[in-house]
Amino acid sequence: MQQLPAYAFEPFGFAGKRTCPGRECALAAVSVMLAKLLRSDLRLGLAPDQTVTPQYDLTGKPEDEVWISLDKRN
Repeated sequence: MQQLPAYAFEPFGFAGKRTCPGRECALAAVSVMLAKLLRSDLRLGLAPDQTVTPQYDLTGKPEDEVWISLDKRN
C-alpha cells in the first residue's frame, strides 16, 4: 500500500481559523446516523476474515483500513 503524506486527508481542515465551520454539525449528524443504525434491525460487525491490528501513537488507531459489514438481525 502506498504511504500517503501526513496531512493528505483533513476533512475538516486544520485547527484555528482554518477549521471547517460545519465541523460540529457534520460530527453531530454522523453520531445520530450511527446511533440510528445501531438501534435498527441491523447488526454492525467486522468484515469476514478481517483482523484489526492496533497502532499506538499519541492516540490509538488501526494499522490498516477497517471494513465493516451490516447484517440483518434475526
